Amino acid sequence: MANWSTEIAVVTGAGGAIGAAIVESFAAHGARAVGGDLPALDVTQPASIEAWLDRTEAAAGPVTIGVVCAGISRPARLVDTSDADWQDVVDVNLTGAFFTARAVIRRMLRHGTRGRLVFVGSWAADAPHPHIGAYSATKAGLRALCQTFALDHAADGILVNEVAPGIVDAGLSRELFRRDPALERRTRAAIPTGLVIDAADVARDVVFLASPDNRHTTGAVLVSDGGLSLSSVMNPGTRSPRGG
Repeated sequence: MANWSTEIAVVTGAGGAIGAAIVESFAAHGARAVGGDLPALDVTQPASIEAWLDRTEAAAGPVTIGVVCAGISRPARLVDTSDADWQDVVDVNLTGAFFTARAVIRRMLRHGTRGRLVFVGSWAADAPHPHIGAYSATKAGLRALCQTFALDHAADGILVNEVAPGIVDAGLSRELFRRDPALERRTRAAIPTGLVIDAADVARDVVFLASPDNRHTTGAVLVSDGGLSLSSVMNPGTRSPRGG
């Protein structure tokens, strides 16, 4: 069993359901976990990230785990996406992820920390999602960012991975489901397992990759979508008569 007592974890986007669940899960394992979100942390501003990390290190010590979870969506087809909405999504989901990861890795290198960095991506990086075009594009870019950092810092003992959830019953999805129960039924019907992911599921995957017991896995993408990315209209998957 991993010893988490010396682990100092920072989590961006902690004001959302997924980020909050990650912070809680780290704490439950015995790590010191610090979450950040607006207005105290703006991931689009390097100075804000540095100040947040300075405060964390002053209070708890050098960071050993970083989780890049901050993200936003502006639902629209790309052709209908405004300049401002495109820039907002890119600034938070991709540029903000770069700023955060760069800052955390620089500190790990400075302290000689063999740390862990986990990006919270999305299965939307695997396939085009026209109704959330900007989000899908930035999550694909996030994957390349993650794998580039992973390759570049493997020799430093810094392992970098991505958790790619499917449809999560949180945030925008939850709002849409509550507004349109028929949409939730259709969504569940499209998932081979019939189960929508919750924030605790995502947190479990993040903790798995960030664990001190993880000594080798880097550059990996842990897709947790109930088989959604495997199915298609022609091959939706067959539910067992004993299934839920």
